[in-house]
Amino acid sequence: MSKQTKRTKEKRQGAPSQTGVKVAQFFKKNIYVILMIVCILAIATMITLAVVLNNNNADTVLKPIVSGDDNSGNVPPVVKPDDPKDDDVIQPPTKLDFVMADPLDEYTFGQTYSEEHVFNATLNHWHPHEALDFLAKKGSNVKCVFDGTVKEVVKDGYSGTIVTIEHQDGFTTVYKLLDNVTVKAGDKVSKGDVIGKVSETAEDEMADGAHIHLELYKDGQRINPLDYLLSGDK
Repeated sequence: MSKQTKRTKEKRQGAPSQTGVKVAQFFKKNIYVILMIVCILAIATMITLAVVLNNNNADTVLKPIVSGDDNSGNVPPVVKPDDPKDDDVIQPPTKLDFVMADPLDEYTFGQTYSEEHVFNATLNHWHPHEALDFLAKKGSNVKCVFDGTVKEVVKDGYSGTIVTIEHQDGFTTVYKLLDNVTVKAGDKVSKGDVIGKVSETAEDEMADGAHIHLELYKDGQRINPLDYLLSGDK
């Protein structure tokens, strides 16, 4: 048998080709590199699957039951009120923001505040007494009860000299039956400043003796001074 006939016969019987031999040699030589690449790809595939499954599970987490849910599973939005900021909160003035000092060092209360009719011995008739009287010796120093600005000073033969002082938060004090007033309109006064003296020459409430007649207003409405007096009822 000739050599050519033998090669032809081997080729027909499936003898490995030269290309197949080279491929086998490549895999044999680089088997560790190939295995490493396969492992890396496998790990990357598992990580990708884990991320996808985790996202799917997060989307299927049961939602909390909220009052008003319908059977469709739609949850109405819950609207929460905005938290108020400090600058937006406006605190209304309270009685504790305005506390009056005593207008005299020594005194006793005379006629107290009353919206009902009470008897006025000087005028011999009944009428409301929406003020607080402080009985004291003639010539006693009358003091400002709270920081403010003198609005006006008016002399009246019936009520003596009247001093009106405006304070914070819409409060106003009116002192009647004064004498020897030492302030004028526009003056800034502080709590404890002397503004005048007790008089007994004014005709109004003369029968009650020497005293001052103190009125208190809040936003133009008369209120009871005793509710705002630091010392309270003596």
